Amino acid sequence: MAHRPVVAAAILDSLESPTRLLCASRAYPAALAGLFELPGGKVEPGESPSGALGREIAEELATSLILGPEVAAPDGGWWPVLEGRRMAVWLARIADGAPAPRRGPSHRELRWVPLDRLDALDWIGADRPIVRAAVRVARTRSASSEAGPGAHGSALGRGRI
Repeated sequence: MAHRPVVAAAILDSLESPTRLLCASRAYPAALAGLFELPGGKVEPGESPSGALGREIAEELATSLILGPEVAAPDGGWWPVLEGRRMAVWLARIADGAPAPRRGPSHRELRWVPLDRLDALDWIGADRPIVRAAVRVARTRSASSEAGPGAHGSALGRGRI
């Protein structure tokens, strides 16, 4: 039986000049409790990956996002994660006017962590290379960007298209 695909967001404090990443510590299952991950979840049947990410972020964090670029795996596709699943990851930021992220039952803790301190966290093993790649993409994008704030990305989440 094929596993449902997974989606996640590397939520930055800014897509143009990122300095911090929102890190989420799992509440369950017991084997993953306390480990950090990028927030997201499974794609439901008939749901688009970006639609699933919007729904998951609304459910888990009670907020909505502006999506930046996708963070592709080294093979150009989705990242291999737990139990043979594949995960799509996007850079993102909190949408203008959206509430600050709130911890829901899926997480023990939400923490904004400086980009140069992410390796100090105890990540789910599969997420560590994804986080490193997301930081590389964010920094490369930031260094090459000449656009002003809000010029990149698309709205995602509650009532946003």
